[in-house]
Amino acid sequence: QSGLHINEDEFIAEIIDPETLAPAGKGNKGELVLTNLGRVGMPLIRYRTGDLAVISRDPCTCGRRWARLIGGVLGRVDDMITIRGINVFPSAIENIVRRHPQIVEFAIEVHREREMRELRLKVEVDGVADGIVERLGEDIHNDLRVRATIERVEIGSLPRFELKARRLRVLD
Repeated sequence: QSGLHINEDEFIAEIIDPETLAPAGKGNKGELVLTNLGRVGMPLIRYRTGDLAVISRDPCTCGRRWARLIGGVLGRVDDMITIRGINVFPSAIENIVRRHPQIVEFAIEVHREREMRELRLKVEVDGVADGIVERLGEDIHNDLRVRATIERVEIGSLPRFELKARRLRVLD
């Protein structure tokens, strides 16, 4: 409930910005970096896991005082795409899309336009849902600080995916 505890008797955990490698700052999402000096044979020193996480050092409701990963592992660094200089994760886009129950399926496309990556979403909408494309575009801009071109397509025209990563196509 309160996250995944990190055994701080064994590990030193940090969160870094995966682009700059600087500390991400308290409460910010970034790449989990682990150090384990107690490992026999070969210690791990600042091992970049590739996992995205947020660390909390606030006391846990269970009584443990160890740091914990809030929400567990939130994604992978290699899932990240950069749109006009802003790091965007497909899972963040999916979370925004899922706030609109009228959208039954979607696909993410990233393409280059004049040397800049642009974001395009194709969405299948169930029923009339007036203004859904505009509202989704506003939500993406407000939450992620990027603009997306959103195209409403016919229901059943998009492939169905069980894995999030397959919804993303990068067309460079």
